[in-house]
Amino acid sequence: MIRTFADIDKSELRGMVRRVDNLGRILVPKEYRRELDLEKDAKIEIAILEDGMLIRPLRADGSGRLAARRIDSLGRINIPVAARRMLEVAFHDELEIFLLRDGMFIRKKIE
Repeated sequence: MIRTFADIDKSELRGMVRRVDNLGRILVPKEYRRELDLEKDAKIEIAILEDGMLIRPLRADGSGRLAARRIDSLGRINIPVAARRMLEVAFHDELEIFLLRDGMFIRKKIE
C-alpha cells in the first residue's frame, strides 16, 4: 500500500511539473490522461498521503479517502481545500505529477 513517495516503485517513473492556478486547479498532462483513460468528466478519487496525493480513476466501490472529483473539459482537477491545507499548497505553487501504473502521485515540488 502506498503511503508516501518512498513507497512508489520508481523504476519506470515519469514526472512533470505544473502550477496550481488561482482557483486551486491543476492541469493533468494530456498524455497522462490518455494512458489512464481519463476523459472529460471522468470520475477520480483523491487520497491524501503523508507527502502528496494519490489520484486514480474512481473504483467501483468508491473507496477513495476524499470525495470523488471529476476532470473538467480542459483536463484540470480541482484540488480539494483540505488537501491543499494538509500539504501546504498555495496558489501558483509548483507541483510534481508522477505517472503510476494505475494513477498519479502529486506532491509539492521539492526545491
